Amino acid sequence: MHETRLLEKIFQYLEKEEKKLGSKRIKKVYISLSEFGGIKEEHFGMHFNEAAMGTKWKSLKLEIKKIPFGPEIEITKLDF
Repeated sequence: MHETRLLEKIFQYLEKEEKKLGSKRIKKVYISLSEFGGIKEEHFGMHFNEAAMGTKWKSLKLEIKKIPFGPEIEITKLDF
């Protein structure tokens, strides 16, 4: 499944970002999805929440924004 591999990469990225900052924890991740990409907001959010269950990311808040064009998916901001 495309989303599974994508989410693994996102969680790996989040882990690296937390390690860079030491004791700070990521509380919210902002993601943009391109209108021209194949990923729907609701579908991605559902898979994200399922993948985060039972992990340290289970309470992570997710904000998804649709953009008219650009990368299929991009992490645009992290809140600590």
